[in-house]
Amino acid sequence: MLDYAVQFLICGFLMGIVYDFFRFLRFVFVKKAAVFLLDFLFFVIYSAAFFILLLGYNNGTVRALYFTAYFLGTVLYVFTVFRLTKRLQSWTAGNIRKLLKKIINCIKKLLQLVKRLYYNVVVLSKKPLLKRRKSKGKKSGVKNEKSDKPVKQK
Repeated sequence: MLDYAVQFLICGFLMGIVYDFFRFLRFVFVKKAAVFLLDFLFFVIYSAAFFILLLGYNNGTVRALYFTAYFLGTVLYVFTVFRLTKRLQSWTAGNIRKLLKKIINCIKKLLQLVKRLYYNVVVLSKKPLLKRRKSKGKKSGVKNEKSDKPVKQK
């Protein structure tokens, strides 16, 4: 039984590494929806791994010792390696975020160019040319003679 507890401790430590990866992704994607999805995905993986371990080692029998060992393995990772990697991860994630913004801006500009080309070639070619309006007795560009004369004041 102690042998199984050590194996759960090691698996908990490995889940700490998985959590560190998800923390890195949280640094890259800072939107609330992305953080929620990443947290949800981590806890699904965490619980699925624990369930598989219980099935594999103990035929699914739940014991507090296994919960404790699994959790302590994760806590052990968090208080050792996890604290050392924070600065490196935040710096790397910041650079990746900047790179992603540049890539997204380039893609947006490319799509806008395609949209403009489509509009200019396809949409404008289908529109008929505007007909010139015929003026009633007046030539365009010539001023009305009545309005050109100054008004006399009495």
